[in-house]
Amino acid sequence: MSAPDKQPRRLGRGLEALLATRQAVEQPTPEDRSALKSLPLGQIRPNPYQPRKEFRAEDLADLEASLRATGLLQPVTVRRARDGRGYELIAGERRFRAATRLGWPEIPAIVKEIDDQTLLTLAMVENLQRADLNPIEEAEGYQRLSEEFNLTQQQMAEVVGKDRTTIANCMRLLGLPASVRRMVSDGSLTSGHARPLLALGREHVIVDLAKEIAAKGLSVREVERRVRESAGRPAKPADVAGTRDTRPAEVRRIEDHLRRHFGTDVSITLSDAAKGEIRISFYSADDFDRVIELFGTRPD
Repeated sequence: MSAPDKQPRRLGRGLEALLATRQAVEQPTPEDRSALKSLPLGQIRPNPYQPRKEFRAEDLADLEASLRATGLLQPVTVRRARDGRGYELIAGERRFRAATRLGWPEIPAIVKEIDDQTLLTLAMVENLQRADLNPIEEAEGYQRLSEEFNLTQQQMAEVVGKDRTTIANCMRLLGLPASVRRMVSDGSLTSGHARPLLALGREHVIVDLAKEIAAKGLSVREVERRVRESAGRPAKPADVAGTRDTRPAEVRRIEDHLRRHFGTDVSITLSDAAKGEIRISFYSADDFDRVIELFGTRPD
């Protein structure tokens, strides 16, 4: 089975409301254990709110080998399906898939009662802690929390333990063309490469540059330079071929941090040791609104 993360992810304050449910799912009580059931695999459906779409074959193969050698050490957790027919997984989809591939007729299971919002939220948290979601799966999970349960980005941030700006930048990826989203999903394009492409606007231009990034291994800085040139803005001196960036390393580090925070191009220009300017780019009215919100205030 895949190794656990060495550094646990921070959990948000909003998880306190879910903690009792989550602990009950992961650590069944003695009462749960005494009521443990063996359910036919055919009566169990995958989690309808599972944000993860891809399960690595090698991980499932390792889990199959473990189940074959030692059996199932931890039961899956399910809830009764809303239509009254069978059950839906709450936790343990990899165990469920591995058992199915092994041809098991039944699987040990504990039945819990939780609502749809908690089901999706628990699935999001579980996958985020294991770093199992690719950026597009993560963004789609946030979108479902927003659309189906009317959660704001701040509420989602508190629940899953991430900054609101991180969630906002992640959800922006859903504005990419479908073919580019697939490239981000399969890892041929990083989210850092993909976000600047949104400023290009035209789908065929975005797709063409995305393909070039993957084929040539362009850096994020190079992608940002190409986007600026496409929009008719001059390149920064440090972007010009053969020009060395002579700014202090700390300034470059801060610039990179601000670029990640705002999810757009940021440049710091020094006029002397103590003066200069910070320029934050936006590429549309929506992008302007998003950047303003990241400052934490907006004029009436």
